Amino acid sequence: MARTRSADYDNIHDTIIDRAASVFARRGFAATSIGDIAEACDCSKSRLYHYFDGKEAILREMLETHVDALLDRLRPVLYRELDPKQRFTQMVKLFLEVYSVSRDRHVVLLTCLDALPEEQRQSIVAKERQLIAYVRDALLQIRPDIAEDRVISQIDTMLFFGMINFTYTWYRAEGPVGPEELADRVVALFLGGYGALPSRG
Repeated sequence: MARTRSADYDNIHDTIIDRAASVFARRGFAATSIGDIAEACDCSKSRLYHYFDGKEAILREMLETHVDALLDRLRPVLYRELDPKQRFTQMVKLFLEVYSVSRDRHVVLLTCLDALPEEQRQSIVAKERQLIAYVRDALLQIRPDIAEDRVISQIDTMLFFGMINFTYTWYRAEGPVGPEELADRVVALFLGGYGALPSRG
């Protein structure tokens, strides 16, 4: 007879992923043992194995759910009736909102993806490419004149990700500038240039 799940299975499952993300972000995947994760979760290793086959399985689900969350939140914006700048602004705000509450997972995505087997890694990379394509298309709606130049459109898109992907190294959402205000400044800087940025005063 199949074993039934406990009522709090999903909560425990998600807690393991969150705490493992904190350990991976701090120590790296290779330097983290299943015992380290069990300690962070205040549970036994055997209890962890009830939820995951090992730390690789935790990493895979952690990264998949993080990228899926971004895709799920961005897709509706693509089909909403907005002018191109409004659409891009909404997309930037969604990125920074997710990053601000998922800092550890984002760090792990940037630093630990190569620890996964090739097939699993490529599955996540394919989803990352979807995110990149969404942003590229949004930018080309603002600048349709460069749509023919695939090299420049790709460079511009990756410059944008270069701006936001490493905010985890210095930005804290609980500080004086919230994610929405930060997103507005990112949009102003990226679309208008530094000289066009308004002062905060």
